[in-house]
Amino acid sequence: MSSETRDAAVRMLSPDEAKHTLEQGGVTLIDVGEPWQLLERGTIAGARNISHAEIAAVAAIDPALVDRERPVILTCGGGGKASRAAQALREIGFENVSVIQGGCRGWQAAGHELVPYAGSDEPHNK
Repeated sequence: MSSETRDAAVRMLSPDEAKHTLEQGGVTLIDVGEPWQLLERGTIAGARNISHAEIAAVAAIDPALVDRERPVILTCGGGGKASRAAQALREIGFENVSVIQGGCRGWQAAGHELVPYAGSDEPHNK
């Protein structure tokens, strides 16, 4: 079936599987929600924020994402944006991309904590 073929390209992780993988290290965690969404709901500890609309462009130039073989786990509020972002990363050569089932809502429902998002609203004065 075509939906199975499409879904097979991106691995879905249960919140517990994702937590275990993150605890082992060597993984990049990205929350692809908009910054205002992260400020409202919080995010998973250690997550970088790169919005789903910008993920491919940022990943193409970000030195921290130069290794296309390093595992990447994506999340968002409910999982939809993360799934679309995962496809975008696969299209530019990322091999090991996973999405947390249910996003941050699924993470919380599984009993895992979200942390406040610090954001990039720090003053730019010196």
